[in-house]
Amino acid sequence: MVSPIKLMIGGEEKFQGKALALSHTKSAISTIKEKFSEQQLRTFEQSCFGHLLLIEDLKWTSPIVHGLLLRKADPKTVSQVNGIKFIVGNKVIQFTPQQFCVVTGLRFGNLPFIPIPNNDNCSLKRKYFGNNKTVSLLELEKAFRDCADADDALKLGFVYFAVFVLLGSEKHVHIDMRYLKLAEDLEDFGKYPWGAVSYAKTNASLLRALCADYQRVKGPKKASKTKKSEKQVKTTATGRPREYHLKVMGSKTVMGERERERERN
Repeated sequence: MVSPIKLMIGGEEKFQGKALALSHTKSAISTIKEKFSEQQLRTFEQSCFGHLLLIEDLKWTSPIVHGLLLRKADPKTVSQVNGIKFIVGNKVIQFTPQQFCVVTGLRFGNLPFIPIPNNDNCSLKRKYFGNNKTVSLLELEKAFRDCADADDALKLGFVYFAVFVLLGSEKHVHIDMRYLKLAEDLEDFGKYPWGAVSYAKTNASLLRALCADYQRVKGPKKASKTKKSEKQVKTTATGRPREYHLKVMGSKTVMGERERERERN
């Protein structure tokens, strides 16, 4: 017997929320254009990311995104449908990997193995981050802005664009260090399936954000809460402000859950 299609959050359990965009698209594109020489900019324009420099300032409509999230279909009841699934007007709509590829123009495919960078096998790490075991977005941005070597600046610029625009996150968050190793060969960097990484993270982050905020809203409140604490900014299970942790590039969010899985394995 086929289970009826259901919403993850029932209509009677709707709640207010705010979807937050964490992609630094406008500022990152401006920084790229300011930092690069004409030759470097031409090289970037001819790369896998070049068409994304044409993105204008994105208008983020938080209420619409939150409303759509509340229409997210329970994947257990629509397993036969591919992609990210929503129920709108009693119909299942989906956002498939193929559609994501068309919208973003990013490559799909299997994720290749990338060794963990260290000071022996990755000059970018050795020269700009030394013995640091982690690198935040803010540290990467500073290294890119301050870099005086033209070749290295171009490579750092590709990583900078990937994590600031495609993968969007708060600036204190650590980047995937393997992208530094990948950027040492820009031909390999251009062949990397950024679309697959982005799409996987989109699906995972939508589900995680919705479930975390739902648990916060619907979960039992501690009786010991004071009036003062109740007035404080609400937080999700991750401890960040209650806004959904969505990263956007164009119409959807980006970076890869599968990357983390590979790192753990």
